[in-house]
Amino acid sequence: MPVLTSVLAPPAPNPVDLLFHAAGQNASHPEAEPRVGAVLHLTGSPPDLAQLRGRVSRRLDRLPCLSHVLRADDGPPRWVSVRPDLEQHVGAHRSRAGADGVDDAVRELLRQPLPVGAPAWRLVVLAGHAAHEYCLVYLTHHSVQDAGNIVSVLETLFGPDEGSGPTSSTVPRFEGTGLPGPRQVLGTVAHTWRGTRPHGLWSSSAQPLSGRRHTLWQDMPNRLLRETARAYGATRNDVHLAALTHAISQWAAEHRPEACRDPLPMMVPVNLRTHDETALPGNRFFLARLDLPGGSMPAPVRLRRTLAPTGPLKDPAYRQSLYRLTRHAPRTLLDQVIARSAQPDSLTAVGSIFTVRKPLRYHGDPVHRFAPIICCPNGFPLAVGLFLYGETSTASFQIDSALTGAETIPRLWRQAVDDMAAGVGAAVSGE
Repeated sequence: MPVLTSVLAPPAPNPVDLLFHAAGQNASHPEAEPRVGAVLHLTGSPPDLAQLRGRVSRRLDRLPCLSHVLRADDGPPRWVSVRPDLEQHVGAHRSRAGADGVDDAVRELLRQPLPVGAPAWRLVVLAGHAAHEYCLVYLTHHSVQDAGNIVSVLETLFGPDEGSGPTSSTVPRFEGTGLPGPRQVLGTVAHTWRGTRPHGLWSSSAQPLSGRRHTLWQDMPNRLLRETARAYGATRNDVHLAALTHAISQWAAEHRPEACRDPLPMMVPVNLRTHDETALPGNRFFLARLDLPGGSMPAPVRLRRTLAPTGPLKDPAYRQSLYRLTRHAPRTLLDQVIARSAQPDSLTAVGSIFTVRKPLRYHGDPVHRFAPIICCPNGFPLAVGLFLYGETSTASFQIDSALTGAETIPRLWRQAVDDMAAGVGAAVSGE
């Protein structure tokens, strides 16, 4: 695999990149390896592989995350530019016919290793599940690509022509907010440090977690999320996190009573990728921890109580402070924060959300569903990633198989949103 020379080498791998790199090396089971990606569902005939490889080849120079390998075993951690072999990286897979054919095939693909000694990604044409339907399955490693990079890759390969507007993967450069003041920075530091406190909720020796995973998906109309959020004066992320907390609490009341408590700690990725970092290899987010309303209560009440603890996520100054801390704080401090956050007694459920704004298609075939693939490394009980695209939101659930009955959580999550929507009248009246 030839090494390429690059005029502008990416910045050195950051602590989050190295954390996911280690998580992959130390995974207790292949299902716990931090592999992420997305499944694009299209209407049309499966594409010719040579033609698809040609499209990827013509766009490689715009996607450095597809041509870099993280090296950390023979000297200081660094990104090495390596030319991908598209015969190896772009292929095809046959799924069985039927409603579950795609999901089962994706689970099978997740168990297969990514290319070794080469950039860690694969693009697979999946067909056979239905007539005149196919999928493009994109898989990668979280040490190299986060959600922002995954969206950058797919919008670059299958979105509108270049120059059609900014990518969905980045956040604005905080124009108009000014630099955060000392009080704001100190408040963000304090909030971040509190989020590293151990809670021991999921590290019980009596009920140990495993390396096996339930890999599940759940759809929801975007309209339902949007209208519910508007009725409560909330964001769609508020609705998502409240529904996830509600689902976990309902499940825990029956199967793990110690987790049915108030507050319930939740980890939430905060996207910090700016325009000039588009498609650079590595992670550009911070995993913030929030204490959300747990225990037993009606879903509408839980959503109203969620608005206060999610307040920092809606404050541009908070995001900007996080950006400055992750880029300019001493490396030893960042290492310490991330190490404390990654201790088994501090890990908890993860709830994320991402909006894909550009319509995707391949040679005229529209993408009608964008299903993310999230990972759940060792020590995490479950992780949920909700992606909004077109008219449908699709949530990816990775749930530790040792949690008895937890495969019901996706259904409970959807039911919680329905209950919040049904309680709109009470929300407006303040009952």
